[in-house]
Amino acid sequence: MSNFFNKIKQGVSDAGKKAQNTVESTTLKFQAAAKEKEIEKNYTEIGRIVHQSLEKPDGTIPSAEIQKYREAIFALEEEVEELQRKIQHLQNLKECGCGKMLPADATYCPFCGQQFHTVVVQPAAVSNSIPKSAYCTKCGEPASFSDHFCRSCGHKLQHE
Repeated sequence: MSNFFNKIKQGVSDAGKKAQNTVESTTLKFQAAAKEKEIEKNYTEIGRIVHQSLEKPDGTIPSAEIQKYREAIFALEEEVEELQRKIQHLQNLKECGCGKMLPADATYCPFCGQQFHTVVVQPAAVSNSIPKSAYCTKCGEPASFSDHFCRSCGHKLQHE
């Protein structure tokens, strides 16, 4: 009976951690969105400066003034990147070179086949109850029908 209560306790604890991560992720997303709006305001201000300077008779563009906004944009972009890294960490995700977001434990990208680190793969038994196309033919790991490459061994999948 105590094992049952321990499982319930663990489930509640896990749900609480997931809820906390969701709240933190949402907060970070709002912060990133606010910084992206600031970036857009800086771009708009650069455009305003250029437009006004081109209306003047000499048409010179004040590069020092524009440089101030460019530096602000670069700083804000770095802050947004850091917030995105924190969000990815909280959501247990990593980004592949092809731009897709994947679970942090993926060793191969199912979309482009990129390997994240070398692993020794042990072939797994394939169950006959699920169609063959739902498994990697090389290592036997389950695969989604949308995957082009196995998440475990990187083998190119051929769905039937």
